[in-house]
This record gives sequence, C-alpha cells and structure tokens, in this order.
Amino acid sequence: MKVLLIAMPDTTSCFDHIMEVPSLGVCSIAGNLEDCEVKVLDLILHKKHITRLIEEILRDFDPDVVGLSAMSFQYDSARRIAAICKRAKEEVLTALGGYHASLMYKEIGESEDSKLFDFIVRGEGEVTFNQLVHELASGKNNFTRIPGLSFKEKGSFHHNLPAPLLDLEQIKLPNRDCRIFDHFTFMKKKFDCAETSRGCTLPCNFCSITKMYGRSFRLYSIERIIEDLKNLQAKGVKGVFFVDDNITLHVKRLKELCKAMIQEKVHDMYYIIQASVPGIAADPELAGWLRQAGFQLVFMGIESGIERNLKEMSKKGVLQNTRKAVSLLRDQGICVLGGFIIGNPKDDRQDIKSTYDYALEIGVDHAIVQCMTPYPKTEVREKLLAQGFITNKEDLTRYTGFICNVRTEFLTTEELTRWMILYGMRLYFNPRYILRNRLWWHHPRNAHRMLVNNVKFVVDGLRGKLFYSRHSW
Repeated sequence: MKVLLIAMPDTTSCFDHIMEVPSLGVCSIAGNLEDCEVKVLDLILHKKHITRLIEEILRDFDPDVVGLSAMSFQYDSARRIAAICKRAKEEVLTALGGYHASLMYKEIGESEDSKLFDFIVRGEGEVTFNQLVHELASGKNNFTRIPGLSFKEKGSFHHNLPAPLLDLEQIKLPNRDCRIFDHFTFMKKKFDCAETSRGCTLPCNFCSITKMYGRSFRLYSIERIIEDLKNLQAKGVKGVFFVDDNITLHVKRLKELCKAMIQEKVHDMYYIIQASVPGIAADPELAGWLRQAGFQLVFMGIESGIERNLKEMSKKGVLQNTRKAVSLLRDQGICVLGGFIIGNPKDDRQDIKSTYDYALEIGVDHAIVQCMTPYPKTEVREKLLAQGFITNKEDLTRYTGFICNVRTEFLTTEELTRWMILYGMRLYFNPRYILRNRLWWHHPRNAHRMLVNNVKFVVDGLRGKLFYSRHSW
C-alpha cells in the first residue's frame, strides 16, 4: 500500500519572505502509519505549477491513497488537488482531514464536493488514518468499526462515531524523512516544527481549537520532546516552532521542559512559541528560563487594549497583565510578537486607531493585527451571523485573518479595511517602532525582507487582498 500525504500551498503571504513553516500534522500521521510506503508533499515549498507537480508525483510514486490536510482557508485547494488526483488516476482513493474537515464533515458530505473525496478523517488523524489504511490493505473494507471516519456507503457519506482524544504517549514521533521537499526556513535558517502539548482550555470564542479537541489540555512527556529535538538537531535544524495551541497553560511544566532542554544541550537552537498573556505574567521566573533554553521569539494573543472587546471575545486576565508580560519577555531580550484583533461588533474608527496606538505604547516588537474572522463552527460566527455582521459567508479563501469579512455596528467592511491599512502604515513605518523592533536587530541581514512585507501590507491592502496566498496552479 502506497500513501501520499499532501499539505496545502496556501499561506498568508506576509510570511513568505520570512519563513516557510512545514505542516507537522501530516508528518505526525506519516510517523504513525504502519506497513505501508509513505511520502509527504508539503506544497508550501512548491507554489508554482502545482498541477504539473502533482501529476508527475502521481505518475512516479503511483499511490493507492492520497491524504489531504487543510484549514478552512485552504479548503478550495484541497478540492482542486483531489480533482487533479481523480483526473490523473481514476482509481486513487482520496481522504480529507484537518481542522476544516473535522468541523464541516456533514456539510462536505452533503455537497457537490463529496464526489471528490472517498473518506473524511475527523479529529486527530494518527490512529484513524492508520486504521483506514490497514483496512484498505486487508481488502475487507469494513469501515464501520473505525471511530472518527466518514466513508461512502451506497453513494452517500456515513459518519462513524467520533474517535476519543488520543493518549499522546501512544503517538509515535513524526516521520520527516519521507518529505519530498525539505528545505524549510525562518530568516534563512533551517527550520522545523515540533509540539509539546495539544489543546487549550481557555474560552476564546473566535477560536476553533476547542471545537477540535474540546476544552482539553494534554501533554507529551518531556523525554519524548527532547528525543524529537535531538533528532532535529542531528539533521542540522537551527530553529524550531512549537505549534502548541497554548504552551503556557502549565507554567511549572514549561519551566521543567526548559531545564531539560538546557541539561540535554538542545538549547542552542532558535525556538518560537505561542503563549498566553496570563501564562507569561503568572511567574516572573518563566521568561528567564525561556531565554536560557533558547526561546527567542514569543507570540502572545493580546487581542485588544479595549476591555469591552476582550469581554466580547471571552478573553480573561489579559488587560491587567499585558504590560507585565511584555516587559518580562523584553527584559530577557526575547522578541515579542503581539497578536491583535479589530472588527469587533462595536468597533468604530477610533477603536481601530487605538489598537495600533496601544501596540506601539506597550512596546511589542512587532504587532500582527488581524480582522475578526468568523471561522466555521466558532461561537463568534454564530453571534455575528445573528447580528448580520458577516459580509462574506462563503468564500473561505479570504478567511486568512488579515482580510476583512465582517462589518461592525459603525463601519462597513470597506471602511474597516481602509482604517486597518491607514493606521497600519502609520505604525509599521514609524521610526520609533522600527528602531525598537528586535526582529530587525536580531536578523539584520533579513531586514529588507521585513521592509518588503511593510510595502506589501500597503499594496495588497489597497487591492483588498491583504497578504492573500500567492500560489498558482
């Protein structure tokens, strides 16, 4: 049995000049497949002439099963690739997985797109997809006993019961050796991804994580994490992005991990994490341990400096801790990326301006300002639909986070976009902001890349396609 796993080419193009981050999910699934030959095609590294590339790989590798992983804004690409596969090799079986498929499996199964997919893998795919491949290889095709699988029965999709959340101790290490392309970078350093946990228990209503895992938080053993990092280190990887949903939910354990990384001498790589404001602020010692362990860039979901909006987003413990968290990290020389969200229901022009002003005031090294995006099945989508504030309900390719798909009580979608670009220009070209930005100072040879992004922010924004993916078929 031959299996080809494909990660989509869609990215938010603001990152194209700075980093090419691989899909860890498909490599984790590859690492947990048994008794089959597997290859991983991560299209983030090959965004041109995609159709021709896939046709060549299908001809040369001749897979029996093609697995596709996609987020909501990548779903259109998954559809196109499935169609390419079916056209090139009629008998090939296609399986769709990832966040979008897990949340929208019923809608997909009842739509015209259902003819493109033979299976839908819902939730975590390591066990479900492996069981599917085993069942196909055996020729028995008794799919009803595989939890988390949707399959076709008499032309219509049948949805098995959900699979339980996995015991992370039973998940094998990712298989990165089966990648067809493997030159991922961050600021021209060889880069890769790893994870130390899955899930998040916070109640943020704009996030789809809890729809995927429920409000749960599971940990990998520190020994497993260290083994994975040593494997990456041996491959010459210079930096790692931990893709954990919220690595700071268990601060004591994170400190223990830092100490283990130092002891096991894997602290010489450049580490990036996503963290919560309350998690960083909870322990004044944490930032110091992060720095010693090699963590040099932290993305924090600050979201807003307006209490009304934080309450609207169900964000707790943020406003009173933001300045402290930023200071703790910057005092250790750690670069702070702050995530902010505009386009909340009662936002007006002054609120948009104040968000950018707040980012400058609190001292983050770089502000990533996005517009509230009504991702499928999230609480905020249901609320905005009821209020009539979603102006683009169908074109998910624009659900990148940077393109405005909503209006507010006081601003149209076009006005939201206009003020986002205007106040973004004022921030990103502010000399004070540039001079203190450690992204520029830590990577002086790549400063021009960040300048290019600033220019793209203006050009793409004026075209109404802010950081739209730049792949081509």
